Amino acid sequence: MIRTLLGSTALLSVVILNVNANAAQPITTPMMATPQIKFSGQTSFNSLFFKNHRIFKAGDAKDSNCSRQKFGRGQLFDVSSSRLKVNVDGKTDPGMEYGLVFVFDGNTDKDKIVREDYLYFGGSWGKIYAGDTYGVQDSMAFGGFDQWGGTGFISGGEMDRVVNYTTGTLHTVDLIGDTSRDTKLTYFTPRWKGLQFGVSYTPRTEHRGEQGIEARRSVSTPKQPFTTDNIANGINFIHTFTNGFEMALSATSIFGKAHSEFRDALPRKNVASYAFGGTFSYADVGFSMEYANNNRSFQFKEGGRKSNGGQFLDFGLSYKWGATKFSGGYYYAWRKALAGGTTTGLSTRKAKTNGVTAAIDHKLAPGLGVYFEYANLQMKNPAATAEGDRVNAVLGSCGYIGPVKNNHANVFIIGSRLVF
Repeated sequence: MIRTLLGSTALLSVVILNVNANAAQPITTPMMATPQIKFSGQTSFNSLFFKNHRIFKAGDAKDSNCSRQKFGRGQLFDVSSSRLKVNVDGKTDPGMEYGLVFVFDGNTDKDKIVREDYLYFGGSWGKIYAGDTYGVQDSMAFGGFDQWGGTGFISGGEMDRVVNYTTGTLHTVDLIGDTSRDTKLTYFTPRWKGLQFGVSYTPRTEHRGEQGIEARRSVSTPKQPFTTDNIANGINFIHTFTNGFEMALSATSIFGKAHSEFRDALPRKNVASYAFGGTFSYADVGFSMEYANNNRSFQFKEGGRKSNGGQFLDFGLSYKWGATKFSGGYYYAWRKALAGGTTTGLSTRKAKTNGVTAAIDHKLAPGLGVYFEYANLQMKNPAATAEGDRVNAVLGSCGYIGPVKNNHANVFIIGSRLVF
C-alpha cells in the first residue's frame, strides 16, 4: 500500500514538473530571414583590327559638319561588357522569394552608370520581374547566338563599334520592337514538364527609370520609331534525354502600337514580329539555329506595302575540347527595301546581309579566359541612299547616321574576359 502510494506520488510529481517545464518554454513566432547581398560581375579587354570597303556616302565631304560615324581600316582597343551586379535576395516564411537587383555599367563613356534596376518576386506560382530589365523576348529565346564564341559576333555589340552597316540592312538578332531594358512588368509561369510561358508588358519603349514621359516624339539620338503598349510573349521547352542529349526550343513574339520619330513624320505600321529557335547539345558538341520574321513592322504606311521589316536566319556550332571551345556561326538576313522618292515613284529592292564568324575561347582559370574571333560581313542594299534620304528628310541632314551603300567588312579580335 505504501509502495503503491509512493509510486503514484512520484508519477504525479513527474507529470507536474513536465507541465511546468512546458509552460516555462516561450512560444516563438516565425521570423523572416534577413535578406542577403551578393556581388558578381564581368569585364573584357579587346584589341580589334578592322577594314571596311565603304567609308563615306558618295559625295559626302570628309569634313562634313554632320557627326556621322565613319570607319575605314585600323586598330582599336576597347573595354566592353563591364558589369557589376548586386543582388539583394530574401525569402518569406511561407516560401516566397523576393529581391532587388542593380546592374552597374562600367562603360566610362556613359553618363549613367545604372544599367538595370528591378524587383523580383517568386514562388510556386511563378516569378514576376518589375523594373528596368530585359523581357521574355530576350530571356526565353534560343538561337545560333547561343553557340557563338568570342564577343558574340553581331549579338555582342563589338561589331557596332567598327563596322559601317549598309543603310536598310538587318544586322541584329533582335526582333523589331525589342524593348531592351526599358521599364516593364514581366511574368514567368513555373516550368512544367520542361514547358514554360512568359509575357512582358512595356507601356512605352525608350522610357527608363524616373524619366519623364514623352508621348509625341522619340527621345533617342538619332530619333527613331517607338512603340506604346508593347507586349512580348515567349514559350520554351527544355528537356534532357536519358542518353544525355539536350534539347531546347523557343517561340517569341512582339506586338506594339507604332509611333513615328516626330508627330509630323510619316506614319509607321504597327509592330508584329516573331521568332522560332532551338538549341541542341550532346556531350561536347552544340548546335543552335533561329528563324525570325519582322513582317511590316515600323514600315511607312504610305507605300509601306511594298517594303517589310525583313527576316533573318542565324546558326551556330560549337565543340568543347577540355578548357578550349571552338565555334562557328552564320547569319543571313533579307528584306524588301523601298527605293524611289519619299512618297512617290516607289519600288522595291532586295537588301541582304551575309555574315560568318569563327572563334576560339580558352579558359585559363576559373572565371578567366582569352579568345580569338574573326567576322566577315557582306551587306547590299540598292535602295540604301533612298532609304537614308527618306529618313533624313524628317530628321534633318545631321540627324541620321548614313546612308551607307553596299559594304563588306572584316574584323579580327583578340580579347580577354574576367567573370566573377
